[in-house]
Amino acid sequence: MSQETIYLDYAATAPLQDDVKERVTAMLDVFGNPSSLHRIGMDAEANLSAARESVLQALGARQGRLVFTGGGTEANNLAVQGSAPHLEGRGRHIITTAIEHPAVHEPLRALSARGWEVTHVRPDANGDVSLADVVNAIRQDTVLVSMMHVNNETGAILPVEELSRVLEEYPKIRFHVDGTQALGKIPVRLANTSIDLYTVSAHKIGALKGVGALYVRQGVRLEPILYGGGQEAGTRSGTENVLGADAFGIAAAIAVENVRLDKDAAQTRQWFIDELEHIPGWTVRKPKSASPYIVNASLAGLRGEVIVHALESKGVFVSSGSACSTARGKQKRSHVLEAMGLSTEEIDAAVRFSWHPGTNKEDLRKALVVVREQSEWLRSMVGA
Repeated sequence: MSQETIYLDYAATAPLQDDVKERVTAMLDVFGNPSSLHRIGMDAEANLSAARESVLQALGARQGRLVFTGGGTEANNLAVQGSAPHLEGRGRHIITTAIEHPAVHEPLRALSARGWEVTHVRPDANGDVSLADVVNAIRQDTVLVSMMHVNNETGAILPVEELSRVLEEYPKIRFHVDGTQALGKIPVRLANTSIDLYTVSAHKIGALKGVGALYVRQGVRLEPILYGGGQEAGTRSGTENVLGADAFGIAAAIAVENVRLDKDAAQTRQWFIDELEHIPGWTVRKPKSASPYIVNASLAGLRGEVIVHALESKGVFVSSGSACSTARGKQKRSHVLEAMGLSTEEIDAAVRFSWHPGTNKEDLRKALVVVREQSEWLRSMVGA
């Protein structure tokens, strides 16, 4: 009998949804260039427009536009670097948090090298970011706030909605939110907020990799970071990935409905945490407000990659922190957990369990059995 696979690394990426697979197969013959004026091109443009509308609806946006990109990283870069030329005349101070994804930190680092000043608001020991700390960082020359909606390592939900209400009093400050881990995991509603830019990624919700999008509030101007044929209303040049965008539109609609139907998600996460804490050696990070689909924890005395491989040998797939922090096969220490003030031992022992609305509780129960068995074995090997 083959070993059962239990995949708990949805924060890294999700397998293609069944409906998306069928749609992609059916769309393979739709090859037209959306910019072409003939019928084949117009068919492709119609599919692209439908996908755009579907993602906007998933984001609860009544106005504004959606720019398709080559992924969440490009969307974050477009938000940050594309905003700078339109803001620097009013000020050159940016607020972000110390737990952002490198797709935000790195373009901000590039702006710092060009004379911009960036304030990094730190989280507390649980991974929570204080609204007051962000507001207190606002200065006369602040022109941009960039903050993630859900942290990809701890699942902490940042005070995006609360900050949006505060920023209504600061009309000169542009507000960018990285929602890569939020869409399809928690309700998102951009209508009636002051959020100017919102990043999403397709493969996190069961669509194709290499596709992302940036929501742009009506009236917000961006300088392109890619120049060429002027596609996407001049904001992002390059022939559009119609197949990928179409799959994204299908997946977004399904993901939002799945979140709505998963009424017990928060209780299931708490049950998982309670069970994990009953296994000797485990310590769990517990933000006050968290995604119901991410749990970050450490097994004392062991390294994260050792735990990952021990679980994998029994068919349970998890991650040691953020998959995106692994570069050229070499794992980097988590800057998120460092910002929370964890010890080096705790950081090196951290693993992330992440699932999605379609994961059933029985699979989580089976995974916990494996975690207990492998934890006892690993601890016995190191004499813990």
